[in-house]
Amino acid sequence: MSEASNRAQAMTRSATHHPVLVQAAAVLARWRYPLLALVALSQAAVLAYMVAGREWLLDNGRVIELKVQPVDPRDLFRGDYVTLAYDISQLPRQLIAGGLRRGERIYVRLAQDEKGSWQAVAAGRTPAQAGSSAGGVVLMGHVRYAVQPMTDAATAHIWVAYGIEKFFVPEGTGREIEAEVRASDVMAHVAVASDGTAALKGLTVAGERIEMPPLFPK
Repeated sequence: MSEASNRAQAMTRSATHHPVLVQAAAVLARWRYPLLALVALSQAAVLAYMVAGREWLLDNGRVIELKVQPVDPRDLFRGDYVTLAYDISQLPRQLIAGGLRRGERIYVRLAQDEKGSWQAVAAGRTPAQAGSSAGGVVLMGHVRYAVQPMTDAATAHIWVAYGIEKFFVPEGTGREIEAEVRASDVMAHVAVASDGTAALKGLTVAGERIEMPPLFPK
């Protein structure tokens, strides 16, 4: 056996029989299951908080209707959800000055046009920069991709996700919704909180309302 191996074994025996290490191992063994239970309870509490927050938003948030637009890739239906996009998913680059990072949080102010459709009219890195207007609403989003500032900014865009891009479908309805999205005959009902957080309440597909299934069926 090599000298290095003998030294390693000696160190292992020393660590194994060291009183402090033995005592620490005994304490960990004694508290292992309570600690695991505490971790599980903490995770359950976080999940319950998220669910409660979403339910509160759906019940109390301001509801707006957004026109759903066809998106790529071609197959929108992913088995248990349909991918959605909106006019506000793609913003003019000049709405926000300076460079933008993927995942960066931004705020987008919407206002209704003469036809009642919600359009993005301003954006910023803070709600204050996005501004406010009578009857308007501010959504919080995250940058998916942004063309960096350039001379010809008129044709550049920012792609934004708002957390309302997936609609979890009732069994057997995915392909039908996908077809209606392609026909541009779908409206999304979105609840918006005062801080800009948005949640998808449901869709109107060819005149028929379909509610978003609950996270945890009762």
